[in-house]
Amino acid sequence: MFKIIIVSHGELAPAFLKSAEMFTSKQDNIVTFCLFSEDSPDTLKEKIEKQLIEWKNEDIVLLSDIRSGTPFNVSASLMATYEFRHISGINLAMLVELITSRDYLSGNEACDNLMEHYTESILDVNTLL
Repeated sequence: MFKIIIVSHGELAPAFLKSAEMFTSKQDNIVTFCLFSEDSPDTLKEKIEKQLIEWKNEDIVLLSDIRSGTPFNVSASLMATYEFRHISGINLAMLVELITSRDYLSGNEACDNLMEHYTESILDVNTLL
């Protein structure tokens, strides 16, 4: 079972997890990190890095909220030193899919699945009417 790190601006990461657990039940081996306006990128980096060290040699997927935002950039900077899969631009459906696939897919397989199926996860409902 792979481990998951969710990184976001504000309270989005823990809100994503809490909402996903409405579908999946309480989850182990998922942690969240938040960046607030008063926080420095270095502080966020230290927190994520501490978790990566704790989970050394584990299968890890890191999810960030917005491409090129500070949580994304901080996480991406750690990829030079630590091995993990990083997916950015997450939504609730993607997180639920990722969680429910942890028992039978590796982190890489689950991320490949997300990239294959969730690039089409947004929908302009007006075009259907």
